[in-house]
Amino acid sequence: MNSDHFDERSTSALMNIIQDKDVGNENRYAATQSVLRRWRQGVDLEFLIDLLLSESSRDRLRGAHYLAELGQEVEGLNVAATQLADDALSDCRRAFVEYTVNSGRYDQTISNALAKCLLDLNLHVRVEVINWAVPISDERFENFSQLVEAGAGWPEFRFPNPLSNDFWNASILKRAVRGLDIIRCIRDGKEIEQIKKDFPEEDSFIFDVIQFSRTRRERLAKWQDKSQY
Repeated sequence: MNSDHFDERSTSALMNIIQDKDVGNENRYAATQSVLRRWRQGVDLEFLIDLLLSESSRDRLRGAHYLAELGQEVEGLNVAATQLADDALSDCRRAFVEYTVNSGRYDQTISNALAKCLLDLNLHVRVEVINWAVPISDERFENFSQLVEAGAGWPEFRFPNPLSNDFWNASILKRAVRGLDIIRCIRDGKEIEQIKKDFPEEDSFIFDVIQFSRTRRERLAKWQDKSQY
């Protein structure tokens, strides 16, 4: 089937094709691309919104995958996308950050959600926020930093002993400040290897992901040079 054929089908029919395991991969891919084109234009968004807000974790993961594939803001998805920041699934929280990067949106709700994601125990989510914060404007980063340091997004501890709450609040503050300091170092142009040495408490995976992203073009150029011989 050609792409025109899929574009003539209803979104409901296309979603069924995508889920049908008896359909060939090529047709499922074509159906997916047709649906994504519609959603980028703001058409039939209710299908994606239903996935993002579903009680089924499998459906929300599907929705998060589609959201990342869109690669742009779609106004009708903003509310549902932001709700992923509080999802129990780390892939959904990560999809929220990716959508924020692609959309360029920033307001009080989003900033609080990003602050929470910076403190996420899942390293993929934490590093996505770090990567988001590196290229943003000085004004926006200053606002974000103040929110994080003031406690935005922090978990609320309710131990009977208030000293236990103080212990974990101090731990969260330390991790929050460390994340902001790492971002500042990258924004200032410091080498990743040096930053890694300066912050031994941070998991090395964070720096590996950042370095991997920053050296993508260099690796591609080297690979292309080798392939010519």
